[in-house]
Amino acid sequence: MKKNFKKLLVVVTAAAMLVSLSACSGSDKGSNTGNKGKDSVTFNIDWPAAIDPGVGSKSADTIAMLNLYDSLTYPNTDGSVEPLLASKWDVNDSSTEYTFHLNKAAKFHSGNAVKASDVKFSMDRLITMGEGYAYLFTDLLKSTEAVDDQTVKFTLNSPSGTFPNMLIRLYVLEEDLVMKNLDTSKDTYGQMGDYGKTWLQTNDAGSGPYKVKEMRTEDSLTMEKSEDYWQGWDQYAGAPTTAVMMGNLDGTTVRTMITRDELDLTDDTQTNESLKAMTKANGVELVRTQTGNNFNIALNTKSAPTDDIHVRKAMAYALDYDQVCESIYPGSTKATGPILAGIAGSLDTNPYAYDLDKAKAELKQSKYYDDLISGKKKITLTYCSEGGDNQEKLALLMQSGLDKIGVTCEIAGKPFATMMTDAATVETTPNAAFVVFAGPYLDGGVFLKSRYHSSSCGSWEQMEWLQSDKIDKEITDAMAIADEKERTAAYEKISEELIDLCPTIWVGDIASSFAYRSDNIVKLPVAEKFASGKSFVYAGGYSYYLREFEVKK
Repeated sequence: MKKNFKKLLVVVTAAAMLVSLSACSGSDKGSNTGNKGKDSVTFNIDWPAAIDPGVGSKSADTIAMLNLYDSLTYPNTDGSVEPLLASKWDVNDSSTEYTFHLNKAAKFHSGNAVKASDVKFSMDRLITMGEGYAYLFTDLLKSTEAVDDQTVKFTLNSPSGTFPNMLIRLYVLEEDLVMKNLDTSKDTYGQMGDYGKTWLQTNDAGSGPYKVKEMRTEDSLTMEKSEDYWQGWDQYAGAPTTAVMMGNLDGTTVRTMITRDELDLTDDTQTNESLKAMTKANGVELVRTQTGNNFNIALNTKSAPTDDIHVRKAMAYALDYDQVCESIYPGSTKATGPILAGIAGSLDTNPYAYDLDKAKAELKQSKYYDDLISGKKKITLTYCSEGGDNQEKLALLMQSGLDKIGVTCEIAGKPFATMMTDAATVETTPNAAFVVFAGPYLDGGVFLKSRYHSSSCGSWEQMEWLQSDKIDKEITDAMAIADEKERTAAYEKISEELIDLCPTIWVGDIASSFAYRSDNIVKLPVAEKFASGKSFVYAGGYSYYLREFEVKK
């Protein structure tokens, strides 16, 4: 359960596309003071933040890590990956051995070269500690070998066609620096002491474009540009020299700060009303963009009455998707199936649309029809009480749709921790529960495996309790295919099978709304991509890759 909680935090953030910062108060009029022209950017985010690559995985953690550290591969917004610390890689015919050749120019903040031994150390440390993104590699990876200073080989326990995609989450540490800062008064990891965890809470050992200037674990992280960054700054001269990410800001403070020009980006949890008010200030603009989050209503396939496929399909036809995408989550698009649109394996269309006649027709085919119409049986639905007012609005919309076909739906808002506890058994899992999912890397297989493979049953990720041996095998086999076209076709086939089974109501690919100061942030890549109208999706956190920002100097 601990592992899955960390995975969700990535998601719920994989979700939080952009964010904001600090603390103050004042009027609602732009004052042309604050950060403008100070060569910096400030934003707030969920807190606390763990900046240790062996520990972190939620939104704040990931944003910090991807700026402080480099990974072997880097995710593009079309779902592909390109070399970063690696210059290239090779794979054997069975997709069980991957050999990465390092970029000879890569250097840590210390000036020392990035070596294969550092990559091995980082992977071994991650798996040994078993936190953060370790879950991606623990069962899959058999061994990591530093062949020479420039070559590292990964041997897998089973074939994987997506291993390079996963490696965006292996943030490489400088082994020598970490080893010099072990706390050997602790024996948590034997002779490794605390494995450097205490020191890495407030320091970095990375090679990324930014380095730690000050880490206040209680509320903020200040990063400064690594002027000697090995990839250089020629194409990114406008990037901020400093960046501050801060937590613990309420909505009123966020609104006050951005209108006073003391905040550059807001997070995406602000209400539509508040965002509209913010944009009345000079220099503040509103942007909506895709978050990478797939909003689902998980249907318990092992508990009456949702163990009946006709009840599940009736529910899918009873939801007004247009209202969700236009009024509750403005700018969102109706989901086309289990895989987020734009990612390999996603479908073009979803056959379930708001149609009360079809909903009634499906309901009449159910063995529970009489009990549901009489009220003897009811449908229970749980939403996350910490997910903002919009989740409650969506729950009420689902309840209203079911009421129109004569079915009683009892809704309850619960803290996420309680929802996780409820998800542990079939009996305690409700008939319907909200799930917001974003994959840790951009591949359709991670959506299918995390949400529908039997290994995720008993966690928040699969409250459907599908438990299909056939689907399990198909997912495992598909993710092992090295050829991208073949793998994508396999994902599409599985998606179509899941559509037929209807274990889930695929509600929407959720859009994020945020405000930012366009008079200080001259270039915001996510805003530019959204304005282009082209399809794109960021891997969780990567919309905050500060090297690509441009601010007023």
